[in-house]
Amino acid sequence: MNDPVLVTGATGLLGSSVVRRLVEHGRPVTVLTRDGERAARLLPPEVRVVVGDTVDPDVWDKVLPDVRSVVHAAAYFREFYLPGADPRLLYETNVTALGRLLAVAERHDIRTVVHVSSTAALAKGEVSAPADEQSPPPADAVNGYAASKVAAEAVVQAHVAHGRGPSVPLVLPGWMWGPGDSGPTSSGRLFLSIARGELPVLPDVGNSMVDARDVAEICVRVLDMGVSGRRYVAAGRWERLRDLAAVIASETGRRAPHALPGGLTLALATSLGTLNRLTGREDVANRAGAEVLVQGDKARVSSDRARRELGVEFRPAADTLHDEAAWYRAEGLL
Repeated sequence: MNDPVLVTGATGLLGSSVVRRLVEHGRPVTVLTRDGERAARLLPPEVRVVVGDTVDPDVWDKVLPDVRSVVHAAAYFREFYLPGADPRLLYETNVTALGRLLAVAERHDIRTVVHVSSTAALAKGEVSAPADEQSPPPADAVNGYAASKVAAEAVVQAHVAHGRGPSVPLVLPGWMWGPGDSGPTSSGRLFLSIARGELPVLPDVGNSMVDARDVAEICVRVLDMGVSGRRYVAAGRWERLRDLAAVIASETGRRAPHALPGGLTLALATSLGTLNRLTGREDVANRAGAEVLVQGDKARVSSDRARRELGVEFRPAADTLHDEAAWYRAEGLL
């Protein structure tokens, strides 16, 4: 289909990948961004850029009349890897803005709103019983970001039960990596720290990691194939962090960091976080981010529905990291 599509969070790792995939499909794309200059620099020239903020109650009436579908990828997730998280802004961005979007979308006859959620909204699965789309929310959210994603999914389900307005399929990404991480996100900061030889140690744990381009492909497919209120997990593959670090080191000519047991990692993250606050340096990962990594070591998530219903496959981690290294070099960051 060739309906015009609005993408929020379009200068982020996932949003920019969604924009490029839509443009490749020949679909007209409008992006909502707070930084028009950055959008013009990062995104294809044929994209229409509207400057605005998703937390502005009036912004949706400004952008929705010219589109028929939305991929809502904007999110606040600063607490994962940087100090100074704002709980009020986190909730306003991740929950309240979504509710406003769905209400206004109904007035403007929007066909589909793809809501980008997170595997953080799923109770932890195990090797023998991975979490999937049927999993309940976690009994205790590990942090404010996870809690906001659980609350946002409740907003979606209330909208679906209402029975009117746009179709709202949900895409639940795992830990995203890949080229185009200009922010950078927590994975990009970790990649650059290893690539620059700044990270001597890392936790000997694993987690589900996924190429943002594969998540973008799922977002594009559910625009036309997705079922309203239906979750589609995009967790990719479970990978051991030391193996990812070894690939990054090989791609960038560095020595791979030493792997530490998870418990020592938490203690080190706490100590480094205190030191960085005193010296004004930014954290590669704070304790909240380290806890997510350690807890993910034993957790498993299945992406079988996306494979089965959408025909999506997930590329190997080595391919993702090779392309990410090439992108950072092209951007002058390595």
